[in-house]
Amino acid sequence: MVALSTIALGQPAAATGDGKPRQGAGSASLPSVTSGARPGPDVLYAPPPRAPQLENRDPRFRAAPLLVSGHEAYVGGEYVYQDHLYDDYGADTDGQGGSSLSERAGDITYPTDAGRYGGNAADLVEFRIAPERDRVSYRFTLNTLLQADSTILTVAFDTDRDAVTGTATLPRDPGAPFPGTDEVLTVWGSGAEHSSFASDGTLRATRAVEVRTDLEANQLTVTVPRDVSDPSGTWRATLATGLHDRATGGWLRPQPAATADTPGGAGPLAPAPNGIFNLGFRFDEPVTGANTPPDTAQAPALTRDEPTRHARDIDFAALAARRDRTTVPATGTTIRIFPSRLQLGEGRDLDGGFPQYHGQLQPYSLYVPSGYRPGQPAGFTLALHSLGQQHWQYNGSTGIQQIGEARQDIVATSLSRGPDGWYQHEAEYDVFEMWNDVARHFSLDRDRTAISGYSMGGYATYRLGTLYPDLFGRAFTAVGPPGDGIWVPPAAPTGGVETLSNLWLENARNLPYLNVAAGADELVPIVGPRAQNLGAPEVGVGGFEQLGYRYRFVVVPAAEHFTLAVRGYDIPIATQFLGESRVDRNPHHVSFGYVPAADDAALGLVHDHAYWVSGVRPGSTAPGAGTGGSLPAKALVDAFSHGFGRGDAPSTPGTGAGVVGGALPYTEVNRSWGPEPERPVANRLDLRLTNVGSASIDLARARLDPERELTVVTTADRDGTVRLAGHFPDGTRVLRDGRPVEAIVDRTGLVLPVVAGEHTYTVQGGSAGR
Repeated sequence: MVALSTIALGQPAAATGDGKPRQGAGSASLPSVTSGARPGPDVLYAPPPRAPQLENRDPRFRAAPLLVSGHEAYVGGEYVYQDHLYDDYGADTDGQGGSSLSERAGDITYPTDAGRYGGNAADLVEFRIAPERDRVSYRFTLNTLLQADSTILTVAFDTDRDAVTGTATLPRDPGAPFPGTDEVLTVWGSGAEHSSFASDGTLRATRAVEVRTDLEANQLTVTVPRDVSDPSGTWRATLATGLHDRATGGWLRPQPAATADTPGGAGPLAPAPNGIFNLGFRFDEPVTGANTPPDTAQAPALTRDEPTRHARDIDFAALAARRDRTTVPATGTTIRIFPSRLQLGEGRDLDGGFPQYHGQLQPYSLYVPSGYRPGQPAGFTLALHSLGQQHWQYNGSTGIQQIGEARQDIVATSLSRGPDGWYQHEAEYDVFEMWNDVARHFSLDRDRTAISGYSMGGYATYRLGTLYPDLFGRAFTAVGPPGDGIWVPPAAPTGGVETLSNLWLENARNLPYLNVAAGADELVPIVGPRAQNLGAPEVGVGGFEQLGYRYRFVVVPAAEHFTLAVRGYDIPIATQFLGESRVDRNPHHVSFGYVPAADDAALGLVHDHAYWVSGVRPGSTAPGAGTGGSLPAKALVDAFSHGFGRGDAPSTPGTGAGVVGGALPYTEVNRSWGPEPERPVANRLDLRLTNVGSASIDLARARLDPERELTVVTTADRDGTVRLAGHFPDGTRVLRDGRPVEAIVDRTGLVLPVVAGEHTYTVQGGSAGR
């Protein structure tokens, strides 16, 4: 343990002592612009939501939540343990254990009555102890609590830390021994009791104790008077959860198959498993160092009926002395928890649909490099997980060292509400909620951000990188498809044409990509990534090559889809390529395509802005508008500002070769840019508009001055409007090809009436207009 004051993870930035969020925290770590639209969706900048499960509604509990799973803290005389989320799977009954493609090591399943159990009723979130002079209060917070008596919890105390004394069988027996139990507290929402035992195991007394159940906060608070139990010194505790049997008052025991009121999952290794779904005090789960579920250590302990394998010494003397300490590390990998703004209900989808994980509390993995110091902003990299994977996919890997430690970047991986959300809808939203949470707890350099991912995470990198290009300085995909599912052009991706990032690939003008593909990929046929990078002109598909953009297309001929994953995501060229990943939020040339079909407006995920271009709306939303054929409608703005005094850099093709995965050769095709040529500075904007009904240009960020004569040269395929955002002087007038036209001028800017064809607009005002 370390002293609490040395912790670098900054928990108090997320919540006050009462668990309620502080407003505005983290703004210094989030992207910022001087005017115009902010990069990314609004949720990235949203204040933290109210989260009842994290609140201290009872004044006996004051410490802020840890929000770091598998850790504990002693804070101001209060004990806090934070468990993992969605780790309530009980015993491993088939001997398979956890794997890199599994969210669980245990096999116990919930009763099918979702209204009572929600597929998650025994999932412990947090456990607290608050000793006082005449009583000791215990609080249990659950991830899901739909009915007060759905869940049973027990804390067995070995007061002398001698497994020989006391009893091994609890009064309400879950079907597993707790050797050394001298006292036990049992809670089931609608009731609670304390039992004590003599050294020979004889029951001394069982007394009912007060329990208060808060169904909104999913909290059960138990008060035990000191004359019933008087903990002091060091007591060894084992914490277990399960489902309450309303008929017997005990624990529901799993059967081979679940029914409405009986859990399932019994198997050959444990044909009559105990009723424990979740154990507390698990500080040795290997999930932070390997791609393995967070119940990897729990499941075999329950298979062997050894819940006390995860017993923990509780130092009541330290609580009495108010000595603060914690196990939360300052650097390295942790599993963190954040409260979501989405209200999707509680529990998990028993049928495996999406979103799979409904609760307000959501987990993510975070890697903090060894050199991180609070107050010294670090770069930030998203590493998004694959199909069928979870947020712990990259933990302990060589790849994390290459993109995190080697660059001293903080690296985050979201769960994104399940293994198969394809980073759309709630899965996309989750990425930015996670980013928001990281920014509230850590010092991030708002101008050093990268995005990366493997397989489906590679699709996320194509998708989110091009939908929000002004959020990132570099992008790196590995075996990633350009669309949801398999894309073999000219056919649409199997997940729908509206998911195809190639439709708005123009947006990557200022975002270089490194794309690593497997030559023998059986899941992501190389024809798709090849078309995204090199193009497929024969079927009407353009790629980075045809656009002249910066990219590196690396093909590993001997690799199949999982080869690089098995080799620890060892892609050393990523370290140098990602580098500092500095974001240029005000480039001189912006190309931005808006495809409304890619939006989820109900979630506020509207991808209509980047850099100093915003509010883009298509002139027509009919299929094929702006794209041709039957593709989704698209509005494309290509904007070049002469206010920077720079021209487009020359684009040069190249080739390369090297080794990844330790010994796997690759070949490379790429394009790089030379220095940008200097050009005379002019108060001029060139616009090429395709199916644009309206759009807005932030003049200040485009380095254009509305107080001086401004020239706007347009090439448009239809009539539309362009708002020039800035303060124009009184008397401003607009000429089109030398002839006056009417234009709307207000305090926020000027609305330019653009007509189809090629035209030159002159905006005159102030002294320039006289």
